[in-house]
Amino acid sequence: MWTVARGLRGSLIMLVVMTVATLCDAAPATASAPIPADLAALEQQMAQLQANSERFSFQEEISLGGLGGVLGQGAPFILLIAGDGEASDSPPQATFAGGLFGLPEEQTRVIGNAHYSYRHQAAAVDGGRPWVRSELPAKEEGRGLDLGGILESDRAGTQATFSKLIEELDGALAIEESGPVTVDEQRVIEFDATLNPAPLLAQLASQAKEPKHPLSSLLETSPVSPKAPTKPSPPPTLELEVFIAPNGLPVRLRVTFAAEGTTVALRVDTLAINIPVHVAPPPAAQTIDEAQLKQLERRRAARELKQALHACRNLHSKRAHPCRALAKIKSRVPRSEAAPL
Repeated sequence: MWTVARGLRGSLIMLVVMTVATLCDAAPATASAPIPADLAALEQQMAQLQANSERFSFQEEISLGGLGGVLGQGAPFILLIAGDGEASDSPPQATFAGGLFGLPEEQTRVIGNAHYSYRHQAAAVDGGRPWVRSELPAKEEGRGLDLGGILESDRAGTQATFSKLIEELDGALAIEESGPVTVDEQRVIEFDATLNPAPLLAQLASQAKEPKHPLSSLLETSPVSPKAPTKPSPPPTLELEVFIAPNGLPVRLRVTFAAEGTTVALRVDTLAINIPVHVAPPPAAQTIDEAQLKQLERRRAARELKQALHACRNLHSKRAHPCRALAKIKSRVPRSEAAPL
């Protein structure tokens, strides 16, 4: 349980980005379903939309059925993550805040290729600087709105912002109109689509650590297998719900991926587009470079390991060995990332 929570804490925003970005890359392998007439009309409106900034909120629910069974509980173990933020394409900048049950534990700011994350434990290691600065990978520099994990495409050119979403809807294995509903005080039409999960599983498998399990990269842990034999799990599914306003704006996306007793449901609301966005870097006095923080952590870990091994000497030989092993394990865990939620 703690391993899953720790992984979520360390990659909250990236998990949101990866889930939607992976959806955008998925391509149907079989014949697509007929498009409802209302959706065809709304797609024409959507194809004209160009967004250079947005305000959004997100909510992600992760249900671990297998873990709940191992703990002897009838209901699955559920984690709820929620938050909000703003993003701009030009200049590329973004800010996010969120965490378990909506608590603003995770804070992230992106300005160009500079990435700032707020870590309470970093201040304890460094002596007062909770903001950690790092450089984004080259492939993520200048991605602008893609960092928010909401808009389906912001590639250069005349292509509409939501063109990738249109492609996904047009290539769905099944799609139906669920009727008019109200979202964020707006009258919208809901469409429910079934997508092919194979490309998503392939991407997750390529990113997973050994053993190559498709859910390992998504949850940063290997799924727990019950000791007792169980019946085969249903095949993986990938569902998409889209709520589109009359002007073509998809004001809400809800993606649900289920496989082997684990379900990840992500909901993203686009609250506004083309709004002023200004993201300021944290104060310099409260910011430490990630490389500096890692160096401080290594020094602190070495000191604590030395003290722990010294204390193990006073134990009986049968207890000294596990004592030394535990001390070495603890020394490898970065304090700025390892605190439980």
